[in-house]
Formats: sequence, C-alpha cells, structure tokens
Amino acid sequence: MEAKLREGVFSVPKSILEFSDRFDYTIYRKVENRKFRVLVDKDTVYNKAQCTFYSEEELKKVFIHVKDKMKYQNDMQEHISSIIDDESICLNVKANLLNDIAKETINTLFKAEITVESLEKVDNLITNSINFILSDESAMRSMLKVASYDYYTSTHCIDVSTYAIAFGKYLNLSNTELKLLGKAALLHDIGKKDINKDIICKNGKLTYDEFEEVKNHPTYSAQILRECGEYDERLLNIVEQHHEKCDGTGYPRGLKKNEIDDFAKIVAICDIFHALTTRRTYKNEMDKSEAIMLMYETMSSGICLDYLRKFVKFLNSY
Repeated sequence: MEAKLREGVFSVPKSILEFSDRFDYTIYRKVENRKFRVLVDKDTVYNKAQCTFYSEEELKKVFIHVKDKMKYQNDMQEHISSIIDDESICLNVKANLLNDIAKETINTLFKAEITVESLEKVDNLITNSINFILSDESAMRSMLKVASYDYYTSTHCIDVSTYAIAFGKYLNLSNTELKLLGKAALLHDIGKKDINKDIICKNGKLTYDEFEEVKNHPTYSAQILRECGEYDERLLNIVEQHHEKCDGTGYPRGLKKNEIDDFAKIVAICDIFHALTTRRTYKNEMDKSEAIMLMYETMSSGICLDYLRKFVKFLNSY
C-alpha cells in the first residue's frame, strides 16, 4: 500500500526492526519524495526474510507516522535493556539505538518543560549507556562511530556524556561514579534553553553582552535541575563548574584548581575536545591530534593537566 502521509513522518534507524517481531505502530519505507509504502503493519508479525526483497539503499532508514512518536519512544525505552543484553545483536546496532534514544531524550529536555519523569528517562539512558560500554571492550568504538561531527547543543551534550563515561571507565571509576559523571555531562548545557536562540545559534563571534549572557548558562543549568527536583549537590556543582578554570579565570564564580570538583574538570576536557573536533557553520572541525595540541599550548593554565594527560592516553587506547 502506497500513500502520502500529510501529517508527516519521522525517520528511525532500520535497526529497530531487530528488537521486536510485532509493533504497536505501522512502519513505512520511503518510495520517492513524500510517498511511503507500508513495510510492517501495526500489530502484524514482522518476518525478517521479507527484508531480502529490498536493497540496502531502500532500507537505509525506515519511517513512523508522527502521531506514533510517543509509542515509538516508549518502545525504545522499554526494550533497550534487553537489547544491550542480547549477544545476537551487533554492537553497532546497539550503539545506533542508544544514540537514537539519547537524541529523543535530550531534544525533549531542550524543547519542553523538564519534569521528574523526563529526568527519570535521563537516569535510564545513562544506566543503559554505562551497561553497554562496560559490556564489551569494543562497545566504546561503536559509540564513537555514531558521534556527531556537526555541533548542535543537543548532540554535543550526548557526545560529551559518551566521552565522559568512557574516560571514567578508563580511570576505573565505580559504577555509581560513572552514573554521576555521565548524567552531569549529559545535562551540563541544559541552561542554554533559557538563553536567546539567536545568541546560541549565532554564526560568528559573540558581542561582549552576548557572551556575558552565555556565561550564565552553567548557573541556569543548576537552577533548572534544582527546581525540577534534582537534589544531588555534587551533580549540581559539576554542572555549574564545567566552565571554571584552574587558574581562576573561568566562570561563573572564578573558582581555582582545588575549589573545582574533579568531575567538573573531566567534563570540561570532554566539552572542549568535542567542541574543537566538530564542525560549525563558521569553522571546520579540527583533527583530534591538532585539538589536543591546542589544548596543551593555549589552555594549559585553565585545564587540569593531570586529567588531560590521562585523556590523551585514553584516546590513544581507542
């Protein structure tokens, strides 16, 4: 059956077909332009063999009607733990699914009011990300493959969290510490939702006043989370301190080395490294080795050099 879906569809990775044989929504494949054909009917048992009739290009992505978006998101949240535990599903499929859940989770945080329920989804996401990274030595490589090379606030938060969790694993942090570090990294820029989008998305150098406003985002992040029921003071401190510098020139409080939480120092390194190695409309991405050299040569007074040296060894291990 072929149809034009006027209300719109959204694309999802075809790998969702791997985790169930029956769905509570119809899944479509794209035929041409805005025309779609049913691939799997709602409540119909999906037979994997039928995929052999379509080329790799035809099934690069599959599509779901926008009215079923909430069902899809809930489905993903419900199944991801069992997907991670399923050894028959390849690491790249798992990484893509985790990344897709992360995008939906963080985009919702930036676009809608943050609630206790949305923070619970963050906790679930972080737990599953950690379990995946700890499940296999090659899992981190799969996570890095799906990292974005274009800088957007939402994808930046996801990738900084991925780097932080993996680096934390390299540092032999406990599971509890990894959850704290990963969650703080994922939420470190949530305060940017309270800053004018024209400033956040500006293609070029900010004015003095614009930069002064941007410098408020760590404080906004901590305030938003506290108002939504986040009472872990260490997590709030990490979020608020990720732009502090060891020499006291950072913001918002001008803290110095021993006053900054160690995990905030780790988030700062992951934050800077990812920002340097991703594209923006006004700059190309840096090569990873070039970014590290820049961090050593021009940022060494503000960055914790002990963690930076360990971060370089961590990168070399992958």
